Amino acid sequence: MEHKKRILVAALDWGLGHASRCIPIIKELQSRNCEVFIASSGRALKLLQKEFPQLTSFELEGYDPQYPQGDSMVWKMAFQLPKFLKVISSEQFQTERIVSQHKIDAIISDNRYGCFSRRVKSIIITHQLNIQMPKWWKWMQPQVNNYNYKKLKQFSECWVPSTLDSIIPALTNSKTDLNVRHIGYVSRFEKKNLEKKYDVCAICSGPEPQRSIFEKMLTKELKKSSLTSILIRGKTEVMNQYYNKNEKVTIANYLTANALNEVIEQSEMVIARSGYSTVMDMAKLNRRAVFVPAPGQTEQELIAEELTEKKIAYSTVQSKFDLEIALEESKKFTGFLNFSFDKSLLTKAIDSLL
Repeated sequence: MEHKKRILVAALDWGLGHASRCIPIIKELQSRNCEVFIASSGRALKLLQKEFPQLTSFELEGYDPQYPQGDSMVWKMAFQLPKFLKVISSEQFQTERIVSQHKIDAIISDNRYGCFSRRVKSIIITHQLNIQMPKWWKWMQPQVNNYNYKKLKQFSECWVPSTLDSIIPALTNSKTDLNVRHIGYVSRFEKKNLEKKYDVCAICSGPEPQRSIFEKMLTKELKKSSLTSILIRGKTEVMNQYYNKNEKVTIANYLTANALNEVIEQSEMVIARSGYSTVMDMAKLNRRAVFVPAPGQTEQELIAEELTEKKIAYSTVQSKFDLEIALEESKKFTGFLNFSFDKSLLTKAIDSLL
């Protein structure tokens, strides 16, 4: 009898993007008759458990990053660095124990630097080959990326969810000697061509307190408008899917991947953070979007600026967000059209792993 490959898939808990883009990878592994184990923490783990209730899951120590109230992100992250390093050390110990106890054959880690083992092939998924620093801290960028490079080198391969002709080349292209494999844009969604139901779909995500600040702002803007809308709070730890339903503004605590897929397709416009995974989801569904990067989150600010410059999606800073202005300005942008999702790149990557 052929041995079922046992694969551990681990996802970072900074928002839901890392966990959500693991969903199509887990499904691909299941289609190859692999026995998949999942590991994460916080809301990211809850999301994966809701999507795959039948799979064995492990709760890793959480990074639980705290974002600043304002935009002093570098200082806020610097103060949390000792905690992050402790978590990396802890998850490395936990990973080795899981590999030993459950006879794991390979690991796929989405941005969890401690989830690797020297005993089995270990893959890291990241779009951050070049971490971007704010302009006042650019002098630190070489040192930060040198540290990032050393961490990535601990893995057998580095899978980048993009193509060589990347939409955000500043993040995903690198001239280092890392063992890099581009696996194409990855999204949990599929096009269904559903009829319109909502004028606006607003999606909250990311660490606190900025997730709550974003939710409060969006709720206020949607309630004072005359538009039919749905707001997804991103609260996967809550038992009930829906928080409030009415004819004008529907508020959901969370939605499964399939339900969120349908809601986005039924919406004329999506308002969300400009996280890399969210951008891939919008591209997969060819949607029109307005992006509001989390204050001080340099990567999201870079992505929003790139998409605005390319006339793909309108973006605005959170402090100046006005729903009516954003929707009017968004008419000048094309939306995500003609993006190629070459599934064969991911298929070949998983072939090489198995």
